Amino acid sequence: MSLRIYNLHNHTPFSDGAYTIDELCQAHLDRASLRNHEVLGIGIADHLFCTPSSREVHNEKEFERLFAKETRNYVAMVKEARQQWAGKLQVYCGAEINWPLNKGLLDSVRAMLDGIDYVLFEFVDWAGLTQLANQARRWPCPVVLAHTDVSLQFPNTSLDQVVRTLANARIVYELSAKLMPLANQDRWFRVVPNHRVQVAIGTDTHDDLSCLDALPELHEYVLKFGLGEKIFVPAVRAAEAVSVS
Repeated sequence: MSLRIYNLHNHTPFSDGAYTIDELCQAHLDRASLRNHEVLGIGIADHLFCTPSSREVHNEKEFERLFAKETRNYVAMVKEARQQWAGKLQVYCGAEINWPLNKGLLDSVRAMLDGIDYVLFEFVDWAGLTQLANQARRWPCPVVLAHTDVSLQFPNTSLDQVVRTLANARIVYELSAKLMPLANQDRWFRVVPNHRVQVAIGTDTHDDLSCLDALPELHEYVLKFGLGEKIFVPAVRAAEAVSVS
């Protein structure tokens, strides 16, 4: 069966990935495991707003000084690649945000997301998910819960409560190659179809392109649970003029 493939979680040397956007795009088109499928789009989701380990950011002004220009340059980089690959596959501009590092400066983060199509939050605990859910509609782009094994991450919360929290806040759940073997997620995915929750698919590509071979299995798994119409496909957001200087 030919699948319509999306992979919304890839990193480049802009943060901690090994492959450029061009190399990632070409790899998705050339990978033997994907040749019988239609690769429609990939998302670049580099880590943004990562405070250097040697210092702490104490206020919004310092946060903006450190990260505003970097974020504009990142959006410009992805936008340029999007134009170069137009007609071959769609390139989306995502961002991965570390929840523990940034939970105290979310207003500043939101203000810097011009041109970002979606944000993935990693390492979110239950208190964090509740906070995100309360603020989700204030975000200028969709919010995605990244590579989370729900049973392990929220052991004291029922699956029904987790899925209702995601659904009510329109938070997208990411099915990640990090969660394989996927059979371990069966219990969670029996709950998801009963609620209005979209599912993003991503490999969290860093330095090993073999993870791309998991994409057909990830898509087939989503289809097995009747979630084909709920696969998350971002909208491309227009950005204001950006600088790469």
